[in-house]
Amino acid sequence: MQYLYLHGFASSPNSYKALYMQQRFAELGLTLHIPDLNLADFSTVTLSQQLDYLQTQYFAEGQAIAVIGSSLGGFLAVQLAALSPMVEKLVLFAPAFGFGQRVTLAIGIENMEDWRQSGVRQFYHYGLKRNVNLHYEFIADAQSFSEDSLTRSLPILILHGIHDDVVPSVLSEEFAKGRSQVELKLVEDDHALGKDIEGYWQDIKRFLAL
Repeated sequence: MQYLYLHGFASSPNSYKALYMQQRFAELGLTLHIPDLNLADFSTVTLSQQLDYLQTQYFAEGQAIAVIGSSLGGFLAVQLAALSPMVEKLVLFAPAFGFGQRVTLAIGIENMEDWRQSGVRQFYHYGLKRNVNLHYEFIADAQSFSEDSLTRSLPILILHGIHDDVVPSVLSEEFAKGRSQVELKLVEDDHALGKDIEGYWQDIKRFLAL
């Protein structure tokens, strides 16, 4: 089994949760791969490019994969599972379901049109710790993806904070409905899910049978 961690939007492999999980896997003698989803240039990246990169890098060996994804990384993990049966288990931290549509709602119609016309919009990049221009192709591409593309059944653990004001936990509740293999754990936390990371690790270790 390969283990993969996908970081969130405008983040990096050096995020706190990513490094914490990687260390815990290492203590068990296991490798947790944390690819840099910014690829060559965050400003021109798209979800399609990220998915192509992940399939090229980690799916060539034909080995089963368990994917842990945080926020947008969780949304990407679902897309990977929809694309390949090699993904056998998912762990999702506050997955950014409905990502393309939610960004549009958050930014607003006028600002979205400004983004489309100018071609770029600035976002704060938490990994780089500065504002970075992001091309409009990113959101145009993102709007073509949906969590509904995952039609097969596989074990999924979702950890979602009930105080999440970035991705409401109700989205995970809606996703879990009618999916018998989804284990949804709602916790007293926000989007960062940093209040009880040791407890979340114990949930993950049990779920993945590590």
